[in-house]
Parts: sequence; C-alpha cells; structure tokens
Amino acid sequence: KSLVGEDDEFLNTISYAKAASNSSSTVLIYGETGTGKELFAQSIHNESNRQGKPFIAQNCAALPESLLEGILFGTTKGSFTGAINRPGLFEQANGGTLLLDEINSMGLPLQAKLLRVLQEGFIRRLGGLTDIPCDVRIIATTNEEPIKAIERNALRKDLYYRLNVISIRIPPLRERKKDIPLLAEHFIKKYNLVLQKDVWDVSNEVKNSFMQYNWPGNVRELENIIESAMNMIDKDHILKPEHFSTKIKDLIIKNKEVENIKYVLNDKKTLDEILSSIEEELIINSLKNNSYNITKAAKNLGIKRQSLQHKIKKYEIQIK
Repeated sequence: KSLVGEDDEFLNTISYAKAASNSSSTVLIYGETGTGKELFAQSIHNESNRQGKPFIAQNCAALPESLLEGILFGTTKGSFTGAINRPGLFEQANGGTLLLDEINSMGLPLQAKLLRVLQEGFIRRLGGLTDIPCDVRIIATTNEEPIKAIERNALRKDLYYRLNVISIRIPPLRERKKDIPLLAEHFIKKYNLVLQKDVWDVSNEVKNSFMQYNWPGNVRELENIIESAMNMIDKDHILKPEHFSTKIKDLIIKNKEVENIKYVLNDKKTLDEILSSIEEELIINSLKNNSYNITKAAKNLGIKRQSLQHKIKKYEIQIK
C-alpha cells in the first residue's frame, strides 16, 4: 500500500520485489537518496515467510566502524573497557531480516567480516571465542551505482557479488514524473490526518511546476514539500504557490516567464516590441519579488537604480 505509482518501470521494480519476497536469497537495492529503499526492504520482509520474525534496519553511515562492528556482531564482557555481554543485530534478527542501509559507507575491513558471515552462516561476538549460528536474511542498499562504488573502492567486489543475488533498482522521481500527482495526493491524505487539515489538491500552477522540477531529493523531497505547505495553509482547500517554499515559488515564476515569452514570440510584433515586452515583464517580476524596493530590484536585475527608475516611467509601471 505504501508503494505508490503507476509508472511502468516502477511497477516492474515492485514485481521484482514481490518475487524477491518468495526467496531467502540476499538482495541488493540501489536507489538515490529519498527513493524509498527502506520501504521496499520492509515490504519484501512483510511479504516473505519471515514476516512474523524481526525486521531490523541499520544505517551503516551513521556510526564509526569500531562501534558498528560491536552493534552488528555483539560484544563480550572484557573485550574492551566497559564492554558487556550483549547480542548484536545479527542475533537479534535471527529468523528474520537485517537491512544494512548504505552498505557502501561501511569500511572495507568490516565488509570482509560481513562477507565471511554471509558465507559461513556464523557470527562471533567482539572478543568472543564461540561461533554463533545465525539464520538472517540480508537486504543491503546503496545510494550510488554499485559498480561506481566498487571503482572508487567503497564496496568490495566479492561482497557485491555475494549480496547481488537479487538486484533491485528503484527509479528516481525524475524518471517517473507521471507518478507525481498520485504521490502528491497520497501525501495530502497522509498529512490531512496528521495535521488535522482538509486539503483536497494542489493548484494547476503548482502541479505544472512539480512536473518541471527535477526532484534531486526524490519522493522524500516531494513529501517534505507537501508537509511544509500543509503547515502553511489555513482554511483553504487547495495548495497554492504562496503556501510553498521559495524553491517552488521561483520555479512557478520562471514557468510564467517562459510562457509569457512564448506568447510574445507567437504574437506578430516587431523585434523591438518583443524585447520591450520581455524587459517589462522581468522588471515587474523583480519588483514583486523585492517587495517593490527599487534599490533591491535594480541590484537583482544587474542595472543602476536610476536606469530602473527610467524604465519604470517608460513602461508606466505602478509601484505599490
């Protein structure tokens, strides 16, 4: 239910994930930051025969390697100052699934130890002498292409081949833009409940800007932008440009400028008339964006204050 989308490639990715849930093999998920890698991993676990067992996620980039090793494999009393007998995540996830997020951030020596565990099915606590059998399914994720991670020596090639039994690539949002309206609707419903709002949709102006934007932060960025806008809305039922961050507002203004230029170019005017129309539109937008402060608008346009005043008179622009 949480995997929202109708894009063909995205639906193929979901099919791969469903097939992976019927297996006990290791899975490597590649996707840019914010594409929903953990959501896919959780869904694979929930659909598998391990669903009643633990699902534990650990971000490999969040901790130094010395600490991460103890967290993964456990510690034995006396192995270092203050160490106690404590099971690691492998023991805690026994029978279930362990998600190793951002595996490309794990140090190479620890990757070697992980490889040995995957091959032998045993772990040994830090400072311990006993091999402990572990039945754990590993799902690993990487936020960069695995081959690139291998090339820059961030991922061991042998570990990559051991993890990459089932390979899943999640397409970035810019490759599945037809899903943006669906996702926006999904997040509006979600935050209507969380924030006690009654929002129905986003305006067409905002939708157009969403479709033009490249979403470097992917689905997570879209969710954050919707949540932010819904915090700004009061009694209105439609999310409009004024409810959004500067980033989206700037995109809307640029889209308007492009549309205006297209309109002017399609109109039968002389070159001087076209250039004057474009100049007037740019001046009006700059004045609006700078709260009609002439000094700031002139700086924004890269011209002198006197020049801007002259052009304001020329185009008979009303200063509010």
